[in-house]
Amino acid sequence: MKFTVCHDTNKKTLAVPRAALQLSGLEGAERLTLHVGHGCVVLTRQEPTARERLETIRLLHNLNIGMLVCLALDSRAAETGPLKRVPKTLRAYDVAFLDMLEHCGVDLYGLGALLIREGDAQ
Repeated sequence: MKFTVCHDTNKKTLAVPRAALQLSGLEGAERLTLHVGHGCVVLTRQEPTARERLETIRLLHNLNIGMLVCLALDSRAAETGPLKRVPKTLRAYDVAFLDMLEHCGVDLYGLGALLIREGDAQ
């Protein structure tokens, strides 16, 4: 299930929708763990059961597939210009990860162009 949370940046707090907690079975959990990465957050029970771990992996797997497809399409549509180069930001990732992206259809040069444009826009 997917929820859209509209965040008022003038307020310091952000609440997890009660329906999300109820549907996930986390509404009664005393302790939750918040896993945070740049641009993403995953909330789990601090000590998940085997079934909760399995369902978390399944959900992340399904999200990964959708995100990889979008990333591949976007990278292939990106204008790379006459000079094709992989930006320094991609060099921070290990070779196995970059190989996996390429295997999934991501054009690393196109992705590089997108990352450079994002950096210019920020």
